[in-house]
Amino acid sequence: MSDNPFEERASLQGRLARRSVLRGGGLLIGGVAAAALIGCGSDDEEQAPPSATSSAAASTAPGKGELIRDNALPYPYQFPEPNKVPKAGGTMVLGVNSDVSIMDPQKTTASGTGRIVNLVYNRLLGYNRGVRLHPFKFAIEGELAKSWEQSPDGLVYTFKLQDGVKWQNIAPLNGRPFVADDVKFAFDRYKSGGISTSYWVGVQTIEAPDPKTVKITLKKPLADFLTPLGSAYQTIHPKELVDSGEIEKKAVGTGPMILKDAIVGQKVTFEKNPEYWEGKVLLDGVEFRLQVDTPARLAAFRSGQTDFGDILVTNITDAKALESTNQGVQINMSSVVLASGFAMNLSNPKFQDVRVRRAISLGIDRQALANLVYPGIGKILPMHPWIFHLDKEPTTDSFGQWHQFNPNDATKLLAAAGASNLELQNKYYPYSQAYEQTNDVMVDQLRKVGVNLVGGKVEYTEYNSQWTGRKLPEVSTGGWVTIGFDADNYYYNCMHSSAAGNRWNLNDPKVDDLASRQQSEVNPQKRKDLLKQIYEYDLDQAYHPIMATGVGFYAYQPWLHGIRFGGAMGTSNNYQDIGDMIMDAWIDK
Repeated sequence: MSDNPFEERASLQGRLARRSVLRGGGLLIGGVAAAALIGCGSDDEEQAPPSATSSAAASTAPGKGELIRDNALPYPYQFPEPNKVPKAGGTMVLGVNSDVSIMDPQKTTASGTGRIVNLVYNRLLGYNRGVRLHPFKFAIEGELAKSWEQSPDGLVYTFKLQDGVKWQNIAPLNGRPFVADDVKFAFDRYKSGGISTSYWVGVQTIEAPDPKTVKITLKKPLADFLTPLGSAYQTIHPKELVDSGEIEKKAVGTGPMILKDAIVGQKVTFEKNPEYWEGKVLLDGVEFRLQVDTPARLAAFRSGQTDFGDILVTNITDAKALESTNQGVQINMSSVVLASGFAMNLSNPKFQDVRVRRAISLGIDRQALANLVYPGIGKILPMHPWIFHLDKEPTTDSFGQWHQFNPNDATKLLAAAGASNLELQNKYYPYSQAYEQTNDVMVDQLRKVGVNLVGGKVEYTEYNSQWTGRKLPEVSTGGWVTIGFDADNYYYNCMHSSAAGNRWNLNDPKVDDLASRQQSEVNPQKRKDLLKQIYEYDLDQAYHPIMATGVGFYAYQPWLHGIRFGGAMGTSNNYQDIGDMIMDAWIDK
């Protein structure tokens, strides 16, 4: 590596440009944002916005962020990087709210694990993250895989690995070469059991025919097979640590940072990998400081002790207050493309009549809900992520007649169904103030149309066992949706009658048929049409009445660059994805 800063900057820009290309078989996921909603540009106001057909990754200028915003929100989704030469050196300090957990990625996806192992390990694939993130679309790109191809029948994926990759020069790996058998070992382990087994149920075999080739054969074509491989949950970990029994307390990977210390209740420290295969890491190191108390975390950020902190602000008032005390603080909004709906146990006889479900939906004043719970940052969205079947964020008038606020028709439908003064047992867990406020608003609104929600707040153990165990007796105002990066997670796992994630107990033959067909439809347009059919049918049947959610905030010190959180579907989150953007991070002070 050159010590010339201009050559170093060129190297950084070339690295970003290289990773922005959709490598062989690459996939763009998400809709095209409407010009009326999203203004795209750069720090040069005269530059024309990118073509609507360009990918999110390829449309971002190398080494810079792209200005992307919704004018209805107080801050942009993405903002430009400074036109400066990146500096080497310094340690990035983050105030974090999650403690050290076990480090075996097969056993947990907890943030205390994920944020550590994703700095140390690499993944086979990745997404456009950090300064290249887009709020409504993400591209799969190579990480440890430099290219890949799919067989014509859709059953076999063949990956070619990057050249010159070595494990970190730490015992017991000691800098040995990274080979295809390493990928096979990690993937076989995920497939055999643990938290990510569901990703691998459709896989027949995983092979390593030579040191640079990985071959995966599926039982049937799976449209979303590649997507989870780019997630934070499929890191490549070594056989040596599993064999020695150290995998739960130690991490040695191929990644950009070397783990130095992980002290429970205190901190985690890293130093840069001087032999990182992808290039020179600019930062000297990273430190996570455990600051569970939010005021303490915010105070540390205000005083300049940390460069970034988890959940520093949650509303416009707090964000403006931070700006007033910390001049130059950088803030962007997170992307939301779905919201949890009003949750019903659809196997309960009370909800068998479509008129009852439609009446409940008609009784919800969604705009009032958004204004009261999420003032200035509210979004009214369906349960199904719109980026998979629409080209732009849907408006409330596009949801159809059963998702408009119409209390008179709601009352009439309940009477016609013989369900006037309907009483429903409601259970929710108060994860946050927003859950409490949402519940209070919903109780008040539905009471006015003759739906009485009784009960309410319960302990986490009771709620979680009922909700995730598909045993919710009747309804919940806080029935959260699963987390995932692929369409199949929402249109099959949450919908098919036999799927474990169908916590609403939906059992509709038409939905089952569409959900099964989309799962194996590899033609992008045909699959998009199937997803849209599921979405529109679900709206008509009011299985998941639409509610509101809010966008979040990320705040960074003025001197921190190359880091950005808040991508589509959580693809650039502060808990799990920092490792994939750490090479581009630098401190300007």
